Amino acid sequence: MARYSSSRYRGSDIRRALLFILPTYIILFVFIIVPIFFAFYLSFHKWNLLGSMQWVGISNYRKLFHSDEFWKALVNTFYYSFITVPVGIVISLLLAMLLNSKIKGIAIYRTVYFMPVMTSVVASAFIWQWIFQSQNGILNYLFGFIGLKPLSWLNEPKGIFTVFFESFGKQIPKWLGGPSVTLVAISIMTVWKNTGYYMIIFLAGLQNIPKTLYEAAEMDGAGPIKSFFSITLPILSPTTYFVLIMSVIVSFQVFEQVAVTTQGGPLNASLVLVYFIYQRAFKFLEVGYASSAAYILFAIVLLLTYFQVKTLGKRIHY
Repeated sequence: MARYSSSRYRGSDIRRALLFILPTYIILFVFIIVPIFFAFYLSFHKWNLLGSMQWVGISNYRKLFHSDEFWKALVNTFYYSFITVPVGIVISLLLAMLLNSKIKGIAIYRTVYFMPVMTSVVASAFIWQWIFQSQNGILNYLFGFIGLKPLSWLNEPKGIFTVFFESFGKQIPKWLGGPSVTLVAISIMTVWKNTGYYMIIFLAGLQNIPKTLYEAAEMDGAGPIKSFFSITLPILSPTTYFVLIMSVIVSFQVFEQVAVTTQGGPLNASLVLVYFIYQRAFKFLEVGYASSAAYILFAIVLLLTYFQVKTLGKRIHY
């Protein structure tokens, strides 16, 4: 009798638990699963959101591979990722190591470095847009104190920093208005925004490293640099592995920074894949074409993640 009662209550608990998680599964199905398969279905159609769909087969994919704009967006996305991923990881790790030390007011420093993560992407993009202004931006204003002159002052005597920048672009960068440096400016914005998040992850990993390992290394005569490469990096490899995969995925999803600051310009210099998809879907109403580009992006991210898992997964020290 007791066994029957226990079984009955166990079944009741399962039904009650399923009832509580049912809304989550409904939202997941309606807003994620269905759109994923519907977008794949759309990628084989021509549709402008208003009229009827027209089956075009793989024409959208064929059109993509013959589009100079698509290839420009793809190259820009890889270039952006190539800048933001390694720079963001290195800066996050360095900050985590600094904040892992015992200094006065450490909680305040941790909060300050994490604050950009809590800031809205749109709000931070507007702030950086003002910082990067060529004529009235604070960045060029500060560079004026060290010899780097804004564009309107090029006829005046040039300092060493002016010569350095002119050796690359023949003029001082216009940041968000110069094709050669626009993606670099957006990358700086992104690194500032995301560094705090990855810093916290690295900090958690550093705090799990036993202090006795560093004490033993110090007794053996190992200095800070040797301890870093012999102890910190190997033990921190699972954390670094996670941060690397996540930062690559996030870098290929960049959108808000571009949409707020440059809208893909100038001359498509900052056009990235997600903004390309947005333009085609909601500006030119080529929904099927945009869906095919979205699945190309999905395939690229999937292949990159698979490559990282296969090549780096075996080198992780758990």
